[in-house]
Amino acid sequence: MAAKHFMIYYGQGTGTYIVTEPRPWARDNQNLFPNFTFKSNNHPTTKFIEDWLIENRGFIRMFENNDIVVIQNLNPNLNF
Repeated sequence: MAAKHFMIYYGQGTGTYIVTEPRPWARDNQNLFPNFTFKSNNHPTTKFIEDWLIENRGFIRMFENNDIVVIQNLNPNLNF
């Protein structure tokens, strides 16, 4: 069984932290991934999304094992 992936970040304007999964988050933020159409098999992999968030938005891989992967950015000024 593949590991379950989570991302945690502060939702500007919401007053709370958001916990979601990378692929649904990327689908909601398609403008950040212009090389993908998100149709059929043309979508970024979970690893690609996580690596992009780490490299471009300051996320940190907090936990990883065979069952769970967690990346987070607790910066209240995080902007997508």
